[in-house]
This record gives sequence, structure tokens and C-alpha cells, in this order.
Amino acid sequence: MPPDAFHSHLARILIPWLRRFLGAGILALAISSPATETNTANFAPPSSWVKPQSFNRQPSASLLDPGADQYLLLREHQVDAAENETFVHSAQMVLTPSGVQNGSTLTVDFNPGYQTLTIHWARIWRGAQPLDRLDTNSVKIVQREQDLDQFALNGEKSAVLVLDDVRVGDIIDFAYSIKGENPVFGNHFYSGILVQLGQPAERLVTRVVWPSNRRLYAKPLGCALQPVTLKGKESMDYIWDLRQVPGVALEDSLPMWCDPEPWVQLSDFKTWAEVNQWALSLFQVAAPASPELRGKIAEWKQLDTREQQILAALRFVQDDVRYFGIEIGNSTVKPADPSKVFGRRFGDCKDKSLLFVTILRALGLEAYPVLVNADSGRAIASWQPSAGVFDHCIAVVRDEGQTYWLDPTINYQRGSLAAHNLPGYDYGLVISPQTSSLTAIPQPTALTRTTTTEYFSLHGKNEPAELKVVTIAEGGDADSFRAEFAGTKRSEIERGYRHFYTDFYPGIKIASPIATVDDEQQNRFQITESYSINQVWTQSAADKKYRCQFYPSSIAALLRKPVDTDRKLPLGIRFPQHQILRTEVTLSPSLAPDTDRKTIFDPAFTLRKDCRFAGNKFVMTYEYQALTDAVAPDRVSDYLHQLDQASQALGYTIIWR
Repeated sequence: MPPDAFHSHLARILIPWLRRFLGAGILALAISSPATETNTANFAPPSSWVKPQSFNRQPSASLLDPGADQYLLLREHQVDAAENETFVHSAQMVLTPSGVQNGSTLTVDFNPGYQTLTIHWARIWRGAQPLDRLDTNSVKIVQREQDLDQFALNGEKSAVLVLDDVRVGDIIDFAYSIKGENPVFGNHFYSGILVQLGQPAERLVTRVVWPSNRRLYAKPLGCALQPVTLKGKESMDYIWDLRQVPGVALEDSLPMWCDPEPWVQLSDFKTWAEVNQWALSLFQVAAPASPELRGKIAEWKQLDTREQQILAALRFVQDDVRYFGIEIGNSTVKPADPSKVFGRRFGDCKDKSLLFVTILRALGLEAYPVLVNADSGRAIASWQPSAGVFDHCIAVVRDEGQTYWLDPTINYQRGSLAAHNLPGYDYGLVISPQTSSLTAIPQPTALTRTTTTEYFSLHGKNEPAELKVVTIAEGGDADSFRAEFAGTKRSEIERGYRHFYTDFYPGIKIASPIATVDDEQQNRFQITESYSINQVWTQSAADKKYRCQFYPSSIAALLRKPVDTDRKLPLGIRFPQHQILRTEVTLSPSLAPDTDRKTIFDPAFTLRKDCRFAGNKFVMTYEYQALTDAVAPDRVSDYLHQLDQASQALGYTIIWR
């Protein structure tokens, strides 16, 4: 499921956009008239309402991180909600040559379709001396289309200024304003303020100038900060002014829904019902379906059952309407007309979801688009209602007492409706006239599992061995394998699969091409690999004995420890995950190994090992199953101990006697 501009535009406002070097702090959305498109930047002092803040040119020694290439002295954002203008000011000290390299190119992204950019100053402080570096002829406007590799065009452009003569110890002092926003958001405002960054900061300032006759909701998340308020004649100033802010202690392997950086969410929405009313206007379909779309719907109506009709429409939208978003102007958030999407055979998540819902409604079914957050999942249940909460769109269908949550952007899904896999979105806003709150999205109950069986035929210690590998993937795992084989050259797949075994068996060769069997009805995908191994037995230099080793690398990968083991934040686990590896070795009874059985249980996972000899076959079975998606910080030590126990149980060596 590739992200689209609907995803990137909305989620960027709350999290990723805030983390950028120049943008980490706040973005306002309050609508004024669209700007006239321009390919240039303006150069002028800040607007009269702006109150630029000063900064201390001497960093606090206690906050300096040894080895850091830059130090943030000031980052300020000031927003005039009535004028829909944001002033941004950043001062960064360059500490090393790499800091000169990384900090000497200033970049500001804006959308000329409805925004104007004004650069106020770009200067360097060398000691007490300010040096002007704003050469207006050197500012270049480029169209970078950073989302193109994610199959989206957003029309954004970047103003780029390469500074002259920057040296270690200099302070880069840069300020600009952006005015205007996409009119599709109506007279609404939403934003996010990061109050602690990944790097230390001498000062973080946010000022929001807000009309007195409107309500602003400021919700602290991961913190308890409240703004200072100053009342004016027609407006209120909300000010967050933080001094000597240490960097956030970041940890690896976090759950998707865990954001370690505390922030304050801003919104003028009071309830989810209000957000739903805003979204309803975007997802209305005014024009009747085209003759071509009506003809296709008529074909699907001839299918025998409702489920067949739903599946036929879903398969068409998932697989025949390719993923691509043209996210310019209103198309940033408003979906395209379903007939247009049907005719051009491409669209982003909201386009595909509305097309799917439109088809189902024409078939007489109850169906709605659903806004979700693919990154933050269940975390949004604690957020202030806002149009900026969502980054993805799916659909919900109700038929004969059953409810199906379906994602029209996932390719190559198969099986019954009840067996469809869905990522852990947790909560969604169903775009329906009856909606007044978020709806919990249940976890799929359908099986997702991969069972791999390795068949080794061992002969004399100097003779080649044969290996056949049969992998049967079910549920969501089958969807993933099906997509891999549909979108990757077979030669690349075969090379990658062979390389998986080369660490243990350097002489391994492909004996016959990979074969696949796709049971779409049951959603099972089977892969068969065949290899020959020139030398499977290796002689030990210590005791001169020959050994054949078997190690479950695929299971071991699921037991890897995080880098940060002393944690204050939850540890994320791949979930759902159910892997079974069965290794069957045909050998002489004279080589009969010992039985070995173990079960490692933790509240987060189970691992079962069962090694036994039967006839002329030695069978090693490993089964791993994740039981949750995260481990609480106070349980991490116990969890890591169980990982150690599980890792020590892996592997088996047969000795030639």
C-alpha cells in the first residue's frame, strides 16, 4: 500500500513535517483566498503582526552533544490564523565541517497553487558581526516532486539557497513566511507543535494569533504544557516559549503507534461529528456514473451472490485501477469523480475507496469511505478531533448483518471476504451522515501463517545432497508472496532465495526453476524450490569429525534483540506473525540424532522446538507466534531473557559417525 499525497499532506502536518530541519514546529491551516501561482519567491521584511524573537548566540554547555555537527539556538513559528500566514525563523550554530556541508543549503517547500513564499533574511553571525547572505539572484525555485517515487504528484516546489562562505562556528540565521492554504479545508485550522526535538535546542517558540470570536483547542500529547495567553482587542496570543530544551532520548524498534517526541495538537474542531461533516462534503458524488462504469456495474449485478459482487468490484479496484495520485489543489484531499477514476484506471487511496463505495452502492449495498491513520493506529483515539488526524482511506461494507473492512489499495488479495487481511488501523472515521465518533476497527480473525518445509536428502559425506523447499503461505502472508511474484522478475526471486542458503551451504545450486501454485479461493500460495548442494558435510579441524548443521535463519530473524535494551518506551514486535519451519532430513539410521523438545513462552511470543527421529527421517520443527505488537518498558528485561532462551534453542548439528 503506497502512501499518497492525502497521506503525506495530512500526516506531514502532525508528525513528519514537524521533524524537518526548517519546518519542525508548527503548520497552520486556516483558509484565505488561494494565492496566484508563481514560480518565484518574494523578498521583504516580515508582516507587521510578526514579533521576531532574539536568541542567545552562546550555546549552553550542558546541552551540547559531543560529536554533533550543529546546535539549534532558536526555532520559532508564528501563525496569524486570520491571515493564514506562518512566519518561520531558525538559528543554527555550525560546529563541524560536516555541519557546514549539511547546513549551508537552505530549502523551503511551498505549493505555488495556493501559497506565496516571502524570504525575509538569510545571514550569518560570525562572532558579533552579522553577514548578509541573501542574494536574491541565487534563490532557485525547483519542482522536486519528492513523492514521485511513491506514485504521487503534489505540485510542490522548493526555494533553494546555497549560502556562500560558511565556516565552523558560524550561526546560520534564516527567516521566511508562507501565506495561503488549500481552500479545500474550508475555514478550518489544525496543526501540531513539537515541544521537544531529537536534538537539544536553546529555545523553541511558537506563537499563534487567534481570533477572539473562535475557539482553539490545544491538546498536550506526551507532555503537560499549557500556553501563556495574551488578550488583545480582536485576537488572543497563545505562546509556548521553551528554553534549554534537551533532546528526546530516542529508542529503536518502537511500535508504529508510539511517537517519542511530545507535542501539542491544535485544532478548531470540537467533535468528530464536525470533522465528519467536513469530510462528507468532500466525498459527495455529484455527477451520475458514466455509461462505461454503469455497464461494468451491470455485469457485476449478474453474479449469483452478494459476496461475489463485492469481491469482483474489490478485485477490479485493487488490481485493475493502478495506484497513482495527482495531488494538486483540491485533489490534495478531495477524491476525484469515480467515473473519471474508472476511465483513467488510476487513483490514490481516497480515489480508489470512493470508486469502490460508489460501485457497491449502485449494487444496492451499504458502503462508506473510512478515514484512518496507517502510522499512528490506535493513538488517534486520544487526540483532539481534527481533519489532520488521517493519512489513509479505506472502506467499510455492511451486508446481511456482516461488516467488512476492506482496503482497496492492497493488491493481489484473494480469498473470501471474511478471510481478508487488513493492517492494524485500529480506529477510523466512517464518512456517513450518522457518524459522531471514531469507530473501532476489529483485528482480522482470519489465519495469517507461513509454513516452510525443507526436505534434505543426505548421502555419503563426500556426496552431493538434495534440498527441496515447500512454502505454504496463508492469509495476509499469501497476499504478500502473490504480490512479490507478480511484480518481480522470476530470475531475481530465484537469485534472492538461493542467496538465503549460501551462508550455510556455499556450494548450493538451483536444480530446477521455482514453481508456484496459487489457490485463490482458499488464499494459499505455495512455492517450491529445488537445490543441489555439493558439500553439505564439513570437517572440524579440532576433532576431525564431519558435521552437517541446520539452523532456522528465518525463525532467528524474528528473535533479534533491539539496539536499545534499557528502555523507557515500548518495544515494537512484528504482529501478526506466525511462522512454522519444518526441516525433514533423510539419512541413515546409523546417524540417528537425539530427540530435543523445548517450549519457550512469553506473554509476547511463543517458540516451540520439536526434534525427533522416525525411521530414516530426522524432523526438526520450529514454530514461532507473536502474541502482541508491543512489550511494555517494565517487561522488556523479561522479554529479552526469553529471547535469549529461544535463540539458544535454535539449530541442530548431525555428526557423521
